[in-house]
Amino acid sequence: MPDAHVILFDVNALVALTLTTHQHHGAAHRFLAGLPGHWATCPLTESSLFRLLLNPAVTGSQRAVGDITAIVRGIRAERRWRFLTDDASLADPDITTEVLMGHHQVTDLHLVNVAARHGAVLATFDAAIPTWLAPADRRHVLVIPV
Repeated sequence: MPDAHVILFDVNALVALTLTTHQHHGAAHRFLAGLPGHWATCPLTESSLFRLLLNPAVTGSQRAVGDITAIVRGIRAERRWRFLTDDASLADPDITTEVLMGHHQVTDLHLVNVAARHGAVLATFDAAIPTWLAPADRRHVLVIPV
């Protein structure tokens, strides 16, 4: 595990953590339980969690906004949770942005940049992310074991 005081969960990790029917629900909880320090969300991951949990194709049923709000507030009530502000920009990055090969990578690279800005590490199930990052930036990503 990288030497970071805060682990920023990407939205897929948050969905796995909050949705009991997700294929990686157990892995997300094992990962969280094994963290020695703090974990975090940011504005983008929280908004994305709302977007995905409000989608019946993702959750299997229609959910009310109040239900999603309660889930996010539950995350925020966890004693080791932190909120990372998002003042990072790919126009003024803390990481190498020349690795971008297309529009599908922008959000992931932005989250790596947010993590780097805060001295944190992005936790994800997406094992491809570290493969296209600049070698020096790979320390800002941790792939959650499944």
